[in-house]
Amino acid sequence: MSPATLHIGAVATAGKEEAIAAEKAKAAEKQRAKRPAGLMDRLNQFLAKFSPIKDDDKVSFFRLMATMINAGISITKALRILVEQIENAHFKQIIEDITTRIESGASFSEALSAHGKYFNESQIGMVESGEATGRLNQALLQIATETEKSTQLAKKIKGAMIYPITIIIILFGAMYAIMTFVMPKIKDVFDSLGSELPAMTQFLINASDFMVGKTAGIPNGLIVLIGIAAFIVIFMWWKKTKVGRLLWTKATMRFPVFGNLIKKAAIARFCRSISTLTNSGISIVKALYITAGSVDNPIYEKRIKLIAEDVKRGITMGENMKDDPLFPTMVVGMINVAEQTAQMDQITGKLADFYEEELDDMVKNLSRLMEPIIIVVLGGTVGFLVIAVMLPILQSSDLATAGS
Repeated sequence: MSPATLHIGAVATAGKEEAIAAEKAKAAEKQRAKRPAGLMDRLNQFLAKFSPIKDDDKVSFFRLMATMINAGISITKALRILVEQIENAHFKQIIEDITTRIESGASFSEALSAHGKYFNESQIGMVESGEATGRLNQALLQIATETEKSTQLAKKIKGAMIYPITIIIILFGAMYAIMTFVMPKIKDVFDSLGSELPAMTQFLINASDFMVGKTAGIPNGLIVLIGIAAFIVIFMWWKKTKVGRLLWTKATMRFPVFGNLIKKAAIARFCRSISTLTNSGISIVKALYITAGSVDNPIYEKRIKLIAEDVKRGITMGENMKDDPLFPTMVVGMINVAEQTAQMDQITGKLADFYEEELDDMVKNLSRLMEPIIIVVLGGTVGFLVIAVMLPILQSSDLATAGS
């Protein structure tokens, strides 16, 4: 059974069955705690820590927690019910720890903050606000909705990248096979012609000789593959560092199509986060600081923190963002109106809806925009190979015809 279908109807009854189930779950947990863990149990617990926690798991968690709290079930009982039904072993361990912390006297937000790697500042801040205002179930529903929209946005952007990356991998694999398996056999044909080879043909043969050759007993082709794999690993590590993340973001934002996509994605996250946080009763300054950490763009993160500092000093957001290329004129104008009418949550929510629709359209059209580029690259590569292989054969046939 998937996490999204965990007996929501039964939970809504909030009757004796839930309380009994919670007590049974608690008793079973205590019984397991008394039983000494065997080697396989410890191994499974260790390996579970490496299993990824998907955003879909968190969406289901927050949504079901909101449903149960709204039905009158206490936080600890709701957590105990979910622990017994969560399928992800790693997430189960985290929820168990959160439950233990709450039973020891911590608040829900404090227990979540102990796992800041999996719950971001925005989610923790909204839970804290919900606890303070007595609207925890509403805050949890808002978190689930925001996380769901953010996940869908990320999936759309990643989906747009799958097509070109797949084509590049296939093209590289085909070139590797040609260099290591096809060209060495064709080389014998070229040698039998006895004539000087064209430059492009000679280039292919030299590249093939290098790929099938060996260095210290290791095939050069294998060394090239290992080198490419090592480069990708190092690049992915560098991209996660503070400097690498900033430089890579700056570079990608200058790309003709992807730059605009990244910019709109950051603005959509910015507006959605501000809307959700201010609607939860969080002050605009705190909302800006939380948004800076959750916008997933180091350039916008730095700029939003500067806006928060200026808002502290009495400068409005609209005035601060004016003439900034990171924020379109429409966004600045709408935020000006939002500040004047005290409707920040509603107006930024509409802005988020608008930019999310824009992103949806861009992603749908991205494949069409990239098709001509991919066709040109594939056509150019195939054309180069065909010409490089056929040209010496045609030249040899011309020489033979002229000689006769």
